[in-house]
Formats: sequence, C-alpha cells, structure tokens
Amino acid sequence: MIRAVVDTNVWVAGLLSTTGPPARIVDLVLRGLIIPVVSPATLDELEHVLRRPELALSVRDVMAVLTYLRLPGTHVAHVDPEDLERVCVDPDDDIFTAAAVEGEAAYLITGNTRHFPQSPWRGIQIVDPATFLQRSGLSADA
Repeated sequence: MIRAVVDTNVWVAGLLSTTGPPARIVDLVLRGLIIPVVSPATLDELEHVLRRPELALSVRDVMAVLTYLRLPGTHVAHVDPEDLERVCVDPDDDIFTAAAVEGEAAYLITGNTRHFPQSPWRGIQIVDPATFLQRSGLSADA
C-alpha cells in the first residue's frame, strides 16, 4: 500500500466524475490500496470544500468520504504536524506538504503541481493524478 496525501482538488474532481484519474484515486483510497495521510487542517479544508452547495455533491458521498477519513484505523494515517513550513506558492497549500512530511508520504497527489515545490521534495513525489497512477503501478484495475 502507498501512503499519499490527496489534495482537496483531487477529492472534488474524483467525486464530481466517476471516470478519469481523480475518480480512480478516490476509488483506490476507499478500496484501501492507497493509505491517505490526513491532518486536522487537511480534513477541515476538505469538509469545508465538499460541503459547498455550488458543487452539488451527493450528501451520501461526502459523508462516506469524511467518515472514512476521520475513522481511526490502519486504512488512514492521521498526523498533526506542529511545523507549517512555508514552501508553497499558495500558503494555504502548506498544510498538505506538512502532512506529507509528518506522515512520511511517498506521494502528494494534486491537480495543482505548480503550486508546490519542485518534485521530488524531501523524498516526496508531488504529482498529478495521472502521473501517480502511472508511477505507482495502480493504473490498471487492482
């Protein structure tokens, strides 16, 4: 299993469409093939964004994802980084790099790679969903 931080934009894209790399990432997380690394800050942001009325996401889908990610267990890595190093173009994205470092993630999966440090950064591959699927070997049905 691969430890990865999944950016909010990947969750949103994956829940809005049932096809494409972001949807595949969401599926792999919920099937336990990717261990998502989350922190209180990343979960708070995810909940805030997924509940936006303009996204019109299914309440059932939103609750399923949030419940899965908040539930303690080996299926998810919960971290609470103390240091929030300023490394991203958008300071709001620093919560994801902090979680990746604290949680020893192999990947940080985002639709906005340009907002993050050049990959690899501190041994973490910062990639878009399609690149993650290619590099991880999880692109075929697992």
